[in-house]
Amino acid sequence: MKKVLNKLPEILLLITVLYYWNETSVFLNPIAIILLLFISFSIFTRSKLVKILTSVIFALLSLYMMLAVISEFREFDIGSSEGTKLLVIGSFIFITTFVSSVIMGVRSIISK
Repeated sequence: MKKVLNKLPEILLLITVLYYWNETSVFLNPIAIILLLFISFSIFTRSKLVKILTSVIFALLSLYMMLAVISEFREFDIGSSEGTKLLVIGSFIFITTFVSSVIMGVRSIISK
């Protein structure tokens, strides 16, 4: 159980990548495949460099996508329920992804 909790940020990032791949409906999605390889390497290897690089990539992608959500939200009418739904769900997904990647990176830096 403790082993699963230690890998929780990586598992959340893996679920996020799989969800993204499913939503694009493209079987050979190169971005999803590359992200999946990065997160798989970070799960199955003990390399600090791979884990830190993966966490930085996911953190930057999360920030970029959060800005995209905010930009898209601004195009909706004020008080629109669809805009609010987009902002709440998008913020939850990308803040969770950002926090998971930061936790993964910090844990990699401070581990022996």
